[in-house]
Amino acid sequence: MAHRPVKNGSRPAARFTRRQVLGAAAAAMGLMGERSAAQDGRVIAQGDPGVGELPRIPPPWWMERLGPRSRVVEVHSQKVLQHSIVDPLVLRQMLTQGVRTLTGTLSPQAAWRELLGDARRIVLKFNSVGANVLSTTDPMARAIVEALEVAGYDVGAVGLVEAPSYLPSRLGTRLPAGGWGEPIQVGGQLEPLAAYVYEADAIINVAFLKTHQIAGLSGCLKNLSHAVIRHPARYHANWCSPYVAQVVGSEAVSSRLRLNLVNALRVVVDRGPDANPEDVVDYRGLLLGVDPVAVDRVGLSVLTAERARLGLVQDLRVPSLTDAARMGLGRVRPEGIERRQALGVD
Repeated sequence: MAHRPVKNGSRPAARFTRRQVLGAAAAAMGLMGERSAAQDGRVIAQGDPGVGELPRIPPPWWMERLGPRSRVVEVHSQKVLQHSIVDPLVLRQMLTQGVRTLTGTLSPQAAWRELLGDARRIVLKFNSVGANVLSTTDPMARAIVEALEVAGYDVGAVGLVEAPSYLPSRLGTRLPAGGWGEPIQVGGQLEPLAAYVYEADAIINVAFLKTHQIAGLSGCLKNLSHAVIRHPARYHANWCSPYVAQVVGSEAVSSRLRLNLVNALRVVVDRGPDANPEDVVDYRGLLLGVDPVAVDRVGLSVLTAERARLGLVQDLRVPSLTDAARMGLGRVRPEGIERRQALGVD
């Protein structure tokens, strides 16, 4: 598999369009002063040393209820992909084992109830960028919707965001609310929030695992932060920090966020967030957790290991991840993360 190195350039302006920003993206890579380092492969978190004290956010519910460590579950199966085609039965088994291990329950129905409670209107937030190349959103959506139905949730009240347009009619799910609702504070200004966030009782955040030429990493945090606000192009300066944490940590978003599920069946190891076929690796895994910072930290270590295996030696720098932890959104240090492997899939 041939890879082109990420190029270095000038720092992107804050108000470029998404395509313009991504075109100048490599700007951010390597220009910021080092903020901290985590000893997991060659993972480095860097940021702009000129940025002052980071604003604290109100502690989200997972930081108050989960104790001193955030659990992140990893599920793998060599059988889930055959020539990049997903085996739906194996994927469903992986999902079941993942939620059971995450919640410590014996049955998948109990696991989903532990995560979602009595939520009625559930939103599944996918990622459309690169989805056509990765080709795993359809089977993932089907697996989750089927699991929710078995757990007793009304599929007709489940909304799919950034999923293939044909899926709602085939699965019997609803169309999520369009338009914009009340604003939240982002970067010192009011930013309208997607209406589907406000209509949801619970959000399941279904992210891809990709490199990102501005933020460094596209995972759980980025899948929400720059998708649920009306003007995302305004918030790409300083590697998207502290904006990522401000959006995800807002009460409107964090109070509804119940599960972070990283679809790492196929991952983008270079030049993301768009997916070029030559930059895609079949990883055959899922990551699950309640704390999005902890899940992204584990995802970052996965990307780092895969890149090292392929000889991609440039460090991944994700200051928004470290900043999110410093702002109180979640845990990023290894001692604060409980990594568990779900067993019994293969």
